[in-house]
Amino acid sequence: MRYRLSCPAPATHQLRLELELERPGGDVELYLPVWTPGSYLVREFARHVEGVTAADGEGRPLPVERLDKHRFLLHAGGAAAATVRWQVYAAELTVRTSHVDATHAHVVGAGVFLAVRGREGEPHRLALELPAGWEAATALEGGPVEFTAADYDELCDSPLELGTHRLLRFEALGRPHQLAVWGRGDLDLDRLAGELARIVEHWGAFFGGLPYRRYLFVLHLAGGGRGGLEHAASASILLPATGLADPARHLDALGLFAHEYLHLWNVKRLRPATLVPYDYGREQYTRLLWWFEGATSYYEQLCLTRAGLAPAERLLRELGERLTALARTPGAAKLPVAEASLLAWVKLYRPDEDSANSGVSYYLKGELVALALDLRLRREGSSLDWLLRELWRRHVPGGVPEDGIEAVLAERLGGEAAALLGRLVHGTAPIWPDLEPGLAAIGLRLGRRAARDAEDRGGVPEPPA
Repeated sequence: MRYRLSCPAPATHQLRLELELERPGGDVELYLPVWTPGSYLVREFARHVEGVTAADGEGRPLPVERLDKHRFLLHAGGAAAATVRWQVYAAELTVRTSHVDATHAHVVGAGVFLAVRGREGEPHRLALELPAGWEAATALEGGPVEFTAADYDELCDSPLELGTHRLLRFEALGRPHQLAVWGRGDLDLDRLAGELARIVEHWGAFFGGLPYRRYLFVLHLAGGGRGGLEHAASASILLPATGLADPARHLDALGLFAHEYLHLWNVKRLRPATLVPYDYGREQYTRLLWWFEGATSYYEQLCLTRAGLAPAERLLRELGERLTALARTPGAAKLPVAEASLLAWVKLYRPDEDSANSGVSYYLKGELVALALDLRLRREGSSLDWLLRELWRRHVPGGVPEDGIEAVLAERLGGEAAALLGRLVHGTAPIWPDLEPGLAAIGLRLGRRAARDAEDRGGVPEPPA
């Protein structure tokens, strides 16, 4: 597969794409994903696709029939070669969508590259035609304007940052890393690069090495947005342009980087078995997102402390604030976090005024379930670290079965594992009773106090009078 991408008039938010096919045969089905891995919502990327046409090797038109919202049928008629052309409108600046303007192009593969049914496993080549002065940053092999992906999954999973971004380079554990920054703000980028190196070193030591040849962080500084999306050898991060000089906000930003980076292991390579392989045309359901997102959220806080980037007191404060948030979520008593994971496709990314009353975030409660599991395992001389490493050892690359976490836990907790997950994950019982014995065992106490005002997030004791 050979793709060509250009943006000759970036101010119009348009990308132009071509796909060259050798030996297309008769009829060829082309499709665009309806979602992108890591973001569990059907985003209907095809609504931004227009002008799909095709021609044979001599330039003669070939018919293209639209089959449904995201599939096309190319009638190649035995042509020796075919070229398919289309445009994509890209004007939504998030980590999950493509965005093009006069200053840059951020390209999310799932939303722009048509796939060829049955040939997803072949190598995919990409050539770029960039405006004068623009450069490309991506985890794909190659450069400066020609790249290769091992298969369609890798093409989808390797975002492109095109433009005049700043590019910082650093090395960690013997591997090259890059930080591509679009936008300007008050973030100290040299300091950030050094802190990212410590995060990389922490997780590389934890897992016994790095699973990539090189890694790319893409950072967008714009407005008041915030978000992150993980990839197999890169991560896209969106942060506010200002306010990050504040120490607390700086650490919050670092936590986001740590979260997306840990996903290298805990969701990209170790992932639910129901997501192996990816099916880009429909939802793929799992009840395990409480672990893959929630435990990752728990570890993002631990990572900053263990890597020496944040004091232990901050970890306790953050956990206290999460407990406060859960206590203020009436829906936690109605919807088990396993079911919240299953319903991610219709609930988490589509919040409304009733969301807190009818459900619970698998990020929020999953983080606290991870804390409860860690505390319980530590009372047995083990820890959540053991659980994460065991899941990694046993279930890469096949994927974690829906009962896989319980099966591993049972090796340390016996029959209690099913009861514990029954309460915390598959039930709606309050989490506090399962936290208090474990906290007491390490010299901590879970306290409660009246809120000072509507903005009180908890997390710290009541100050003395």
